[in-house]
Amino acid sequence: MSRPKKFIKRPAVVKTIEPSRRKDAVSRILGTKDINFSDYKYWNSVINKVSEAANLYGFNRAETPIVESFSLFKKSPRLKDIYYYQIGKTDKVALRPDLTHGLARFYLEQNLGITSQPVKIFTIGPVFRHEARVQTGCYRQFNQFVLELFDEPKPVGEALLIDIIYSIFKELQINVQVQINSVGSFECQKEFLNKFAKFYKDRSKKIKLCPECKKNLLKNPILLLDCTEPSCVEVRKEAPPITNFLSDDSNNYFTRVLEYLDELNINYNFNPYLIKGLNYYAETIFEIWPVNDQGELDGKLSLGRGGRYNHFVEQLGGRPTPLVGFAGGLERTVAKIKEKNLIFKKEENIIFLAQVSDQARIRGMALFGELYKLGFCVRQAFSVDNLREQLEEAKRLNAKIILILGKKEISSETILYRDVELGVQEVITQKDLKERLQKRFNQKK
Repeated sequence: MSRPKKFIKRPAVVKTIEPSRRKDAVSRILGTKDINFSDYKYWNSVINKVSEAANLYGFNRAETPIVESFSLFKKSPRLKDIYYYQIGKTDKVALRPDLTHGLARFYLEQNLGITSQPVKIFTIGPVFRHEARVQTGCYRQFNQFVLELFDEPKPVGEALLIDIIYSIFKELQINVQVQINSVGSFECQKEFLNKFAKFYKDRSKKIKLCPECKKNLLKNPILLLDCTEPSCVEVRKEAPPITNFLSDDSNNYFTRVLEYLDELNINYNFNPYLIKGLNYYAETIFEIWPVNDQGELDGKLSLGRGGRYNHFVEQLGGRPTPLVGFAGGLERTVAKIKEKNLIFKKEENIIFLAQVSDQARIRGMALFGELYKLGFCVRQAFSVDNLREQLEEAKRLNAKIILILGKKEISSETILYRDVELGVQEVITQKDLKERLQKRFNQKK
C-alpha cells in the first residue's frame, strides 16, 4: 500500500452563466409560489413531523382529488373564493378551497361511520382560493396539513388534537401559543349576533369606525372583529364578547376543554375576540400563533386554525356526526422556520462517489448501491462527466470522504480514497473499502 500523502485543495473555477430566461418568458401566476431546491429540506421536515405525529396518535392518511363537484362546497363559507369551471350545461367542477370538505365526502362515501369510533384521518396537499388581494403570507394556491376526528363528541377530542398540533410545532422548534375561544351552539351565536350588531349601530360607536367597517356593518357585522385599525380596536374592547351568551352546556363543555389543556401543560390564551366562521364552527375554536422566546406574539399571521363543527357532515347529507379538526399552513410554517434561521440536523458522514469514465460510472453505480444498502450516507453526480465539477458538488455537500474511480482503478480493482477532514488520500483495494469506512465512522455492520 502506498504511503498516505497530503493533497492540495485547488480553488474552484468561477463560471460565467448566461441568463436562460428571456424578458418575454412566461412568469408564474400572482399568488402562487415555487418551492426551490434548497427549501425542500424544510418542507420535508414539516411533512415528516406531521406524518410521524399523526401515525403515533392513530390517524390514517387519505388522499382526495384536487377537483371536486362544485355542489360539495355550496354551503362553504369560502364559496365566493372558489375556482370552478362548467362541464356541459349543468355540472360544475371546483378546485378544492380546503381539504376538510373532501375528507368529509370521503368519510361518507367509504361508509366509515359504521366502523369503530372515532375515525381519525389526516391528509396533506394543495388548496386553491380566489383571493381578491394577494398579500404577504396569503396565496391563491397553497398547501395544508389537516387532521380530523370524526364521531368524537367529547372535550377530549379538542384536547387530543391541540396536544398533537402543539407537539408538532415543538418538534419543529417553533414556539407557539394556542389562542382559544368558544362560539357556543348555533342558538348562542344567533343571540350574540343580534346584540353585537345592535351595539355597533349606536351612533357614538359607528362614527368611530373606519370606512371599511362601516360597509361591513351593513353586509356582515362579524367582519368588524378582524379589523386592525386602532379606532376600531378601541371600540371593539367595549363590545359584548360571545362568551357572555354561552348556554350552561356550552360553558361547561368549554371549561372541560381548558382543564384538559391545563393538565397537558399547553401554552394557551383565552381570546374572547377569536370568532371566525359562525354557522360553521360550534363550541370550541382555536388558532396557533407563533411567539418569540419571551412568549410575546411573533407576527400577525396564524400558523393554522381548528375547532369543532358538529353540523358539517349533516350539511353534506350524512347523519349528525360530531367532528373536530385542524388545518395548518405549510408555507407559513416553513417561512417561520426560515425566518428563525432554524437549522435542522444535517446529514453527517457523507461519502461522495466520483467517476472519470463510462466504465467507472457503471462500476460506481453498482458500488453506490452496495454502500447505500450497508447504511452509509452516500452521494453521487453520475450525470456529470467532468471530475472537477463532481468535486465541487462534493464540497457543496460537505462530504467527509471522497471516493474516485477511474480506468486505472477499475483494472486494478482499487479506489482512490480521499479523507477531506484529515486532508489525506491513498489508493486502497475495493474489497477493503467497507471495512475502512466502518472503521472511519465507528460503524458496526
